[in-house]
Amino acid sequence: MDARVDEIRRIAEDVYKTLGSGFSEDVYDKAMQVGLRLRNIGYEGQKVVELKYHDHCVGEGYPDLVVHLGNDKLIVELKAISGELGASEEQQLRNYMTILNVKRGLLINFQQPGRKQGKTKLDIREVSL
Repeated sequence: MDARVDEIRRIAEDVYKTLGSGFSEDVYDKAMQVGLRLRNIGYEGQKVVELKYHDHCVGEGYPDLVVHLGNDKLIVELKAISGELGASEEQQLRNYMTILNVKRGLLINFQQPGRKQGKTKLDIREVSL
């Protein structure tokens, strides 16, 4: 599975190298989907996940990508924010991982230009349950 996770990292790096910063999360999401399709990696985009409380649906969540890696799955949550990734972004990914019973996830920020920062970067964090 590690080789496939590395391949997804390389897709994100290629997307960022090609497009750069300044686009919406939706643009990076679509570009990641193209990269996955070009490499014949199965995935589900914007999968609807029911959020339940005492077996009652109280809302929905939408993980950006649920990537199929053989018998395993990996949740990829994409961001396009100007700051650093924080606890709230990581918790969102952990929530999706828990609901879908997935042990590994990637949190990817295609960092956007901000007022005080100069150069932007691609931030990829692996999260495990």
